[in-house]
Order: sequence, then structure tokens, then C-alpha cells
Amino acid sequence: MSSIYDAVCDSKFVEELHQTDAKEFWARAIALLEQLCRSMPVQGLLFTHNPQIFANSNSLGNLQIWFFTPSNAALLATKSLPIQNTQIVRLSQNNAIANEWFCLIVTPPFSLLILASEQNHSCIYSLHPEPIQKAIAVLRGRIHNSAQLTLLAQQLEQFPIDMPTYQTISKFSALLLSQSFNQDLPIPEIREVELIRAITHEVKTPLTTIRTLVHSLLRRKDTPSAIKPRLEQIAMECSDQIDRFNLIFEAAQLATAPVPLEQIQLKEILLHSIERWQEQSHQRQVAIDLDIPPGLPAIISNSHLLQQVLNGLVDRLTRGLPAGSHILIKVSVAGEHLKLQFQSQFEDGMIP
Repeated sequence: MSSIYDAVCDSKFVEELHQTDAKEFWARAIALLEQLCRSMPVQGLLFTHNPQIFANSNSLGNLQIWFFTPSNAALLATKSLPIQNTQIVRLSQNNAIANEWFCLIVTPPFSLLILASEQNHSCIYSLHPEPIQKAIAVLRGRIHNSAQLTLLAQQLEQFPIDMPTYQTISKFSALLLSQSFNQDLPIPEIREVELIRAITHEVKTPLTTIRTLVHSLLRRKDTPSAIKPRLEQIAMECSDQIDRFNLIFEAAQLATAPVPLEQIQLKEILLHSIERWQEQSHQRQVAIDLDIPPGLPAIISNSHLLQQVLNGLVDRLTRGLPAGSHILIKVSVAGEHLKLQFQSQFEDGMIP
């Protein structure tokens, strides 16, 4: 099957409120599920496309979360998902389930699938094991990491999908039908992110072209030496603006996808960046140096995004300081964390 919806829509065990708009149906069902999770100690598995599927993150504390996203680099809101319990599965941009909203929860008291298909303008739900197992089979087929496949098999063995009691089905259906729809319920607006993606692309493309042309001029032997500093300044400004728009797009995806975290060495990132920072600050008559102690431990972060944030921070500092200033970047250990401190020294003294 190409999508979760295709796999389960023909099952006699799925339900749809035909008289209710699909987005309204989705919001009602998610709000009800969050209410149920808050009313009882829930342990089990949660499969979803959205890190902010529940507005109240406390409802997720005891759930093992499987997050499916087509995003290659995005930021994880710190209050959305418990990182230590979260598995991230990468999807290709053209994957059929990347266009579906889904929330599938498996717990001992009940299991529930809520699924909205934009293509079919429909939202369905089921508490029956058959469509739930079909949906999990589709999601399992998107997992290519052998360690994750093993982990999922162990978790499903720990939390088997059983037939719900009649009382559970009756209670959920009654609450769903009686619940009033609140327009303030969070509904992810994916189109807004896509709009920002398009704007970012339209701005970055000409900047990249200008930078490429400038680099070609710098490589020419007949380029007058008097204009080379200007060309280098143009190339650096293009790079800075491209980095800024990358960060704007990353920030726009806060509600749609998490950042892939990894173990990295902060020292390597700083040493890799310092040459560019010094070249950038030299043009503004600002000096910049590093103070890195030996034996720094590794940190958990994302090297690509951390690099962009540091580039933006250094650029902001060098632009705001008067000529003749000096920036010292100091790294120190602070308990289980590393502290990165920027000190700006002027002629009149030092201000951290």
C-alpha cells in the first residue's frame, strides 16, 4: 500500500463522521485522546507525524514515541517530545504518508488510530486491532534502520494490540460525538511552512548565483587586484544572507519536525569556523580569538544547525562592535554542560 489511508480505509472496523469537516474531526479526536491520556496512567507507543500532536507534553511522559518526518534538518521544540524516548524515522519528500496526519497510540487499556488524509479530504479512526496492525505494518515498511526495527519489534511484543472492551469503544465514541469543537485547538498549518520554504528558495537562488559569479571573477588572472577585496566582501555577504535564510526556514519548521541529534565535538566546530570568523571580523577591523581548554567532552547537538547559529551570532557581534574591538570566545565545563562565553573588549575595558 502506498499510504496508511490506502491500507485501512476499506476496513469495516474504521469509522468516519461524514457530517463533520475532516480538520474539525481531527482536532476533536486529538483533543479527546489527550484528555484520555491525562485521565489515566498511560504507557505504550505513539506513532505520529507531528512533534506537537498534544499541546500538553506531560501526557507523553511514559510513551515511546516514533516520529516520521520528511524533513532533513529541523528544530525540535524543547517542550514537545521527550528526546530520550523518541525515535526519528526519515521519509523521502515524495513518500505518500508525508501528506497524511496520523496519530496511532498503543497502550494496555486501549489502542487508537486517528488518520487524516488531505488527498481524500477525510478523517477516520479505529480502536480495532485489524486496521491498527495494518497501519503499523505500513509504518514499519518505512523504517530502514535495523536497530530501530529490532527496537520496534521488542516494544510491540511488550505492548500487544488487543481487542478493546465494549465499554472503551462506547465511551470514546460518545465523548467524540458530544465534544464541542474549539477553534483554538492547534491544527498544524503545513502550507505556511511550504510558503516560507518557497520564499527562502527564491531568495537563496539569486544569492547563490551571485556568489558563484563572484568566485569566478576572483579566480580570473585579469581581475584587477584593487577590486578583489570588494568582490570577497560581496561573496561573504551572500554567504551570510544565505545562512540567515536557512535559519529562518529551520525556525519555521519548529512545529513540524525535530532536529536529528548526534554526539559531536564542539572544539572541532570552533576550529573549523575560526578562520572564516577571523576573515569576516578583519574586514570590520575587529579581532577574534578562541580559548579552548584541553580534554573537552563531547556534546549532544546537531553540527549543521549549531554551525549556522554560531555563524549568525559572530556576525551579529562583529557588526555591532566599533573598529578596534577584540572578541574572545571562551569554552569551559559547567557540570554536565559546556559553557560558550563571548567577551568583547574595547579600549575602555572588557564587557562579557
